[in-house]
Amino acid sequence: MLKNLILNDIFKQKRTILMFMVILIPIATTMLLGIDFFIRYKNYLYGVAISKGMTSWQMLLNEEKMVLFNQFLPLFVAIIIGSIFETEYKNNGWTLTLTEPIKKKNIILSKTITTIIFVLIMLIINSFGLVAIGLLMKFPEAFSFSLIVKSFLLKLSGALSIIAIHLFLALKYKNTLVSIGYAGVFCVISQNLLSFSSYNPYSFAFSSCIVQGVDLLQVILISTILFIVGLIINCKLFSIKESY
Repeated sequence: MLKNLILNDIFKQKRTILMFMVILIPIATTMLLGIDFFIRYKNYLYGVAISKGMTSWQMLLNEEKMVLFNQFLPLFVAIIIGSIFETEYKNNGWTLTLTEPIKKKNIILSKTITTIIFVLIMLIINSFGLVAIGLLMKFPEAFSFSLIVKSFLLKLSGALSIIAIHLFLALKYKNTLVSIGYAGVFCVISQNLLSFSSYNPYSFAFSSCIVQGVDLLQVILISTILFIVGLIINCKLFSIKESY
């Protein structure tokens, strides 16, 4: 039953721009980053990397902040959740879904897993794009698989935390713009609070730009706790919710 709910939630998004967004955004930001490296790598960025004791792969992740993908990943997550919930609010979807013999917790689990699937699509495309840039630019250093994986995990950890928070907001407020607005504000604020990046879920993804010195296990632990606690609270909130 849960599998069918997930497939149904994904299918509903075919009628929205969400599918287009989760593919276009990482491709567009990767292309912009690629152009940046094509123009500046040999004459400037490589020299800066050497002077700072960084590899080209580290410089690549550091420069990713220029295209704002990491900084605004929480906003993208909030938009994904908003689209999923807006579909239900618009077309009387909650009423139709709740007439079926389905456990309410499975409905929230389905929304959560569907969101994770869309986020994973974005992050996988983003990671492949980073690797492609490094290979096309023929970085002199060996391919740093561990660095790309760490960057991916930091982004995913940040996304999981944000999913828990913004699922709650989407359940609390029928207007999904509230959740998206919160994400936008905290994304901007968090860029100026990098010293708290290990404790602020809105900064987890941004910390992938400065992989060195970031405690990956601590970030994963905090995000996992937030995700699990948030999932429990969201399931409970939905089970006692009277109007949809």
